Amino acid sequence: MRRLELLINEAKISTNTSDIASISSLLLQGYINRIHSYLEDLLFLVNDENDLFVSDYIFQLVPGQDEYSLPNNIYAKSSIDNLAVSFLNGLSNTYLPLKKVSRKQQGFTFGYFIREDKIVLTPRPTSPLNMKLAYVRKLPTLGIRGAEVTSTTSTQIIIANYVSGFETLSDYITIVDKAGTIITSGLTFVFNGSTTFIVPNTIGILPGHYVISGKYASSHSQLPDECEKYLITALERMIQYRQSSSDINTSNIFSAEELNTIKEVFADNSYDDAKPPVTEWQEWLP
Repeated sequence: MRRLELLINEAKISTNTSDIASISSLLLQGYINRIHSYLEDLLFLVNDENDLFVSDYIFQLVPGQDEYSLPNNIYAKSSIDNLAVSFLNGLSNTYLPLKKVSRKQQGFTFGYFIREDKIVLTPRPTSPLNMKLAYVRKLPTLGIRGAEVTSTTSTQIIIANYVSGFETLSDYITIVDKAGTIITSGLTFVFNGSTTFIVPNTIGILPGHYVISGKYASSHSQLPDECEKYLITALERMIQYRQSSSDINTSNIFSAEELNTIKEVFADNSYDDAKPPVTEWQEWLP
């Protein structure tokens, strides 16, 4: 799918609002994110096991550490399919799922539970084993290219082509490449005079990357390409509604026929993990 600015420009041209100052790209970014979120929820309800939403997160245990952060793109804390461990320490692709236990069983039963935004393993690991979390992910929100990276220091992102005010839309920024691939997300920042972002670190950020507003965001939608025309059509309608009424209801932006067509984008697909959970082990293997 094309980047957000191109979708916005097409909608503005078709509604003859290209020269109207009150219809800013930042305003339309908010509109299209409402549409995008609505479509995401719609497709998720149609088939939550579609590959668009299924994701894996592989991490390594630290001996003595029992809490690990959930991925920042997880759809909800309840959307974990399974957590599995490789007792061969990465030498094999075989992972055995752990049993989900209650908090009262911490320290007594081999498994895991979720506490706030953390995975808690029980008992406390003693070996640096590889773990794989299978979960349902949310899609990145959409953002225009608010600035282009020209250079970096260890904690500074120096920018050009700054879009005035884009950094005020969120307390976080995300860095993406030309194709909208996320380089790093969830960066807190201090903005310094339209030329510099001060951030905790700039690992992986290179000249030619772009700054997007949002904790987990991209310049390109990850919805199926077939959804692009519906995003543009809905944005056109929201612009027209804005011109005639202050009441904009996203849930009524599509016709029943359009909604049925969008739902058909998702063919049925599902996955099963036939392996039983690991329940017999009483401690983490060396």
